[in-house]
This record gives sequence, structure tokens and C-alpha cells, in this order.
Amino acid sequence: MGTENRKQREREARETLFVEKAHELIRSEGLLALQMSRLAAACEYATGTLYQHFNSKEDLLAAVATRTTRQRAEVFRRIPRLPLGTRSRMLAMVLADIDFAQVNPDYYRLTQFVTTEVVWASTSEARREELLEAAQPISEAVTVIVSEARANQDLPLAQELGEEEMGLGPWALNTGMQTLANAQGLLDAYDIHRPYEHLIRHTHALLTGWRWEPRIDPDEPSVVRAETERVRAVLREHIPEATS
Repeated sequence: MGTENRKQREREARETLFVEKAHELIRSEGLLALQMSRLAAACEYATGTLYQHFNSKEDLLAAVATRTTRQRAEVFRRIPRLPLGTRSRMLAMVLADIDFAQVNPDYYRLTQFVTTEVVWASTSEARREELLEAAQPISEAVTVIVSEARANQDLPLAQELGEEEMGLGPWALNTGMQTLANAQGLLDAYDIHRPYEHLIRHTHALLTGWRWEPRIDPDEPSVVRAETERVRAVLREHIPEATS
């Protein structure tokens, strides 16, 4: 049993090394430049050893995305416990993700690539499940906040929308803006700047549209900025890694 445990630890250590080095190469050379043979050489292992861990490059990319998603989820897991009202905690989710994306600029590009139809279809079921499970705490955090908001009557019940479905709007808005922000030159072509400031204002418009109290007028920039700073201060105090 001791030998088996040692071999398992060694295997896990190798896999961690491969994933971390792959992430490093993606950051320095770009996503499409990653090659399995070069990665194996950089880790001082044979290419065959790398393929013992990952059946394909798609599986490797999914593993890299899973690792970063777990880091992201760990921040989101703690947001429902912040000493803020429910609406402010929803804003905290958006702000934490903005900051995460700025510290990890390759994250959304990688996850968008991994979940494209062709790449996703070529990824093993086990690696796909790992990635989906890694993101589960994020959706659970949103559901907890929505549930509490409804229980507190901060958020009126919506017809034909459950708690998970209510979270679709902020999710789609955030993911969509991250996609636009990461599309090189796209927003500049339309003379649109400060995408994350727009994301925050549109988030308030969405929440106010659903009558989530206390309502904030998205057309009052000074009020929006003040609320942003207030929530950021709480994030810095209680989850410092969310803003670093």
C-alpha cells in the first residue's frame, strides 16, 4: 500500500508540473503555440510520459482551465458570507471576476477556446466533468444570494424563473463583456472603451430592472462609482486575494 501511495503522489506531482508549465507557456507564448513535445521537454520528461497523463492536447488544455477555475471558484465560494446586502453581494461577484480576469488575462481566452464545439468534443468526458465540477461553486454562490434575496424580499419573485435561472442574466452579461474585452481590437473598432465600467453599469440596470433592492440608478455615475468603491473595500478586507 505504501508503494502504491508513493506512486500516486509521484503521478499527481508530475501532473501538477505539466499543468503549471503548460499554463506558463500559454502565458508567455500564446495558446496556439503550445506543443506537447515541447512541454514534455520543458518538464524534462519523455513525450510518452506526458501522454500517460493527458490523452490529447485538448485534455491538457481542459486541465489547465480546470486549475484556474478552481482558484476562481474559491473566491466566489466566500462571497455569499460577506457582510453586505444581497444586491451588493451580486455586485461583489462581478467585481471579483473583473479583478480575477485582469490578474489572469488568459483565463477567459482559454475557457472560451476549450468550450468551443470542436475542442470540447475532442476532450475526454472525465476532463470535461472536472472542469464543470470546478465551476460548480460559482453557480452555487449565485443561487445562495438569489435565494436569500427572495427570502428577505430584496428581490420579488419572478414568474417562471427559478433561482438558478435568475442567475443567468448576470452570468450572460459578465461572460459576454469578458468575451468582448478579450477580442483584440473589437471594442476599439467601435470606439468603445472602459468595458468593465460599462459592465458594472449594465449590471445595475439589470438588477434594478428586476426590482432588486436597494435600487441604484445606473444613469447616476457618481452613485454607481460610490457603490463600487464601497463593495471593493469590503472585498479587500474580507477576501484580499479577490482584488490582488
